[in-house]
Order: sequence, then C-alpha cells, then structure tokens
Amino acid sequence: MYHYLSKHPQVFMSKIKEPKFFSYISGHKNFNGPGDSEGERDIIKTFEDYRRLFLNVNGSKVLGECSVDSLYYYESVIPKIKEYLDEEVKIFIILRNPIDRAYSSYIYHLRDGRENLSFEEALTEEEKRIKDNWEFMWHYKSVGLYSNQVKAYLDNFKNVKVCLFEDLKENPDYLIKELFNFLGVDPEFVPGDLEIEYNKSGIPRFKSLYNFLNKPNFFKFIVKNFFPKNFRIKLKNKFMNKLLIKPDEINKDTREYLINFYKEDIVRLQKLIDRDLSSWLK
Repeated sequence: MYHYLSKHPQVFMSKIKEPKFFSYISGHKNFNGPGDSEGERDIIKTFEDYRRLFLNVNGSKVLGECSVDSLYYYESVIPKIKEYLDEEVKIFIILRNPIDRAYSSYIYHLRDGRENLSFEEALTEEEKRIKDNWEFMWHYKSVGLYSNQVKAYLDNFKNVKVCLFEDLKENPDYLIKELFNFLGVDPEFVPGDLEIEYNKSGIPRFKSLYNFLNKPNFFKFIVKNFFPKNFRIKLKNKFMNKLLIKPDEINKDTREYLINFYKEDIVRLQKLIDRDLSSWLK
C-alpha cells in the first residue's frame, strides 16, 4: 500500500517506509535475532527525527507512514500515538490470512539467509525467540492473532478502516478508491501500476543475483543518482517478480495445526469487522 499511497499527489508518505518510532519509544528495541541489528538502523528514535520525515510536504493534505509493527505492539504503541499525535489520526489496517502471512514471513527470512530451521521447527522455537527478544517478524504465529489488536484500535480511535489482503488482490482499483475516500483525497486518482505485485515472497532462482539487487553495491549507487526513486522501485519489483519462484506449499498437517490455533481468534475477528473469514479456516 505504501507505493500506491506515495503516488497520490495529495498524499505525502515518509521516505522511510517503516519508521517504527512508536514501537521503539515503547521499548521494543535491541532485538537479538539474526540480522535484526541491521534492520534497526533505519528506526527513528526521537520525535524530532520523526517530524523531519514530513518536511517539504508541498501542500499535501495527508501525511502517512507504514509501520506495520504498530498493530502487533498495540498495547504499548496506542498510548504513544495518542501522546505524540492525537485521537483524530486515521488508521488503515490490512489483514492477510494469518496462516499465509506466517508462512510468507518464514519464506522472507529463509530467502534472506536468516532462517535456518524448517517452518515446523521455527514454529516450535517461537516462544523461545520471543523470550530472547527477536524482532516481531520472527513471531510467525503470534503476529496473526489479530482480534485483540484490531479491537484495541477500533476502541481507541475514531477513524479506523480495516480491509483484507484479498480485497487488494481481487479488486485493487476498488480498494484503492475506498482508501482514498477514507483519507479525504481525490478518489479518482489511479496510481497506474496496480498490476505490479510489490514485496512478492518466494525463493530466488539465483541467489547471487538476488543479493546483487538487494544489497548495497557501486552499480546501485550509480543508478540511484540517475533515476527517480519510484522508477527504481518499479523496475526492481519487475526483476524480483521474475527472479523469485513460488515456494513449496505448507505441509497439510502444519496447515491443519495452524487452522486450529487461529480458529477462535478468526471467529472473533469476523464478528468484530463484519466480514466473512471462513476461507481462512480451509
């Protein structure tokens, strides 16, 4: 959603996609998982630096950012949002089938060479990883327990919109228009690249080429100085979508285990947001 929102002329999105400021000042920091320290380099640690993200907004009607961990860390983040912003902020939440989300997060870490366990072994290790303060993306199961997370935002803020990942996949034009309406900006604007799948998960066909595209190097430094950011992102995603291959399906027994794990939470969630989520239980 970050890429689509950043295209709108009335919307200004922070240059850092996920500042994670509110979770950081809530005490969620100094993570110990493999590669976590590298990911913390872009975290915004002071409100002064957070405000700097929104300089030169050029008259934009809406300012935004996409720190997805704010949903998971809702108990400590919500009071900080109220303290530093106000209750009039608009919150947009997009939820994915928690089983697919958990496996996608696992594949993400596997792809980057950070995960060395099988999916099943990683699920078994999750409680220990949480106790040892591994970053939230390693909490494959726990992140998908949405009902309390969503309820907290609905209870604490007046302007909250909840959508499903399926909405984006099946009818992106409609969802984007709904989101623009919610934000109070021109709903007729079309980003123009809705056909591109951003942040696609998968296993790289060629590990060396994948690393070349995703890690700092001199060629990327040169390209950065000659082409605008949106063009670079679009081009990179086209390459990545061809480079990544679909991973193996989740083991049937593992899927059944996760269905049972999430069942009660999904039932609560569908009542809360008034959406049929029965497909998540198959």
